[in-house]
Amino acid sequence: MSTYKPNFVVDSMLGNLAKKLRILGYDSKYFSSIEDDKLILIAKNEKRIILTKDEQLTKKAEKQEIEFILIRGNDESEQIMQIDAKVNFGIFVADTNNSRCILCNGNLQSVEKYRIIGKIPEGVLEREKKFWMCDSCKKIYWEGTHFKKLQEFIMKLNDRMN
Repeated sequence: MSTYKPNFVVDSMLGNLAKKLRILGYDSKYFSSIEDDKLILIAKNEKRIILTKDEQLTKKAEKQEIEFILIRGNDESEQIMQIDAKVNFGIFVADTNNSRCILCNGNLQSVEKYRIIGKIPEGVLEREKKFWMCDSCKKIYWEGTHFKKLQEFIMKLNDRMN
């Protein structure tokens, strides 16, 4: 099994896809507003694959021999399938230890409970056992109800890919 893990730069039209890719552990730069030329420059300088719905952008990327994937439709699992058809992700696992920050794309580090007292709701502190903090923006994460939904999303995704 290959350990190659592609890095992406995601067009402003695909913010939710960028979040999903980050949760799945893929380095995915995203800007809510960015000019095509800047996006292309990032892709070129950082060897990232451009994910976009913009056909004009794909033409510019193609001229500069930059890898891109033209995304069709709005269904996130379908979009991930389109990416997988090009980069062959393999199987996905819901592993919080490999996730990235959905806000800034930073790496998440496990953090001891006592270090975050007063930074998250008391009920969460009592209920949850494991916590992660983004090493860039310091956002704190835990496996709440959204994690169960994510596991279901990943199971459906893996079923569709097999």
